[in-house]
Amino acid sequence: MDKRLKAAIKYYDKFSNVYDWFSPKWYYHNARAYAIEQLALKSGDTVLNLPCGTGQNFEYFQKYLNGTGLIIGVDLSEGMLEKAKQKVTDNHWNNIKIIKEDATQINMKWVANHFDNSVKIDAILCDLGLSGFPDWQQIIDNMLDLLKPGGKLVIMDWYIPKPTLRGAFIKWVGKGEVNRPIYQYLKSKAVDFEVNTSFNRGGVFVATGIKNKYNHT
Repeated sequence: MDKRLKAAIKYYDKFSNVYDWFSPKWYYHNARAYAIEQLALKSGDTVLNLPCGTGQNFEYFQKYLNGTGLIIGVDLSEGMLEKAKQKVTDNHWNNIKIIKEDATQINMKWVANHFDNSVKIDAILCDLGLSGFPDWQQIIDNMLDLLKPGGKLVIMDWYIPKPTLRGAFIKWVGKGEVNRPIYQYLKSKAVDFEVNTSFNRGGVFVATGIKNKYNHT
């Protein structure tokens, strides 16, 4: 495993103990609510959340799914996953499957190995992860491949292109890069692209792309 990845896992295992306090629900609420609205989830859908962190998105998903369908939460930090599992237990949610996995390994073969062939990914949310993943372009490519034709990939993350004290602080806290052209890359890969850059005083964006209905690869 890459040394940077090992270091990130170690950091987030520790950070998980204070994550929900340091990154409270209200701080990302507007961006998160908007991002999950863009997924256009309906009863019975399957949604992949990568990375799922401490499971802060789960209650937002349930607003649309109401206990139906399937929520797949993936993260590589055991500490973060333990917090997510606790939320599932406390809320008696039965439609959530949480899996520890490297984001670069999430592809069609991975889905086939973990679920039966009837599982089709209707929507994917990548929030606050692509700014930290070393192979972020590969992960976006994989996510688009996973989606059923016409499915939506929504990305919520930081984008502060010019060096600022705020950007340096966010990078220090999240151990990611805040100047990556993430939504610009999605725009080049998906159709019906949209982006909203108004969140958290312009530092957080929500980008939506749809997998081409005629592209079955």
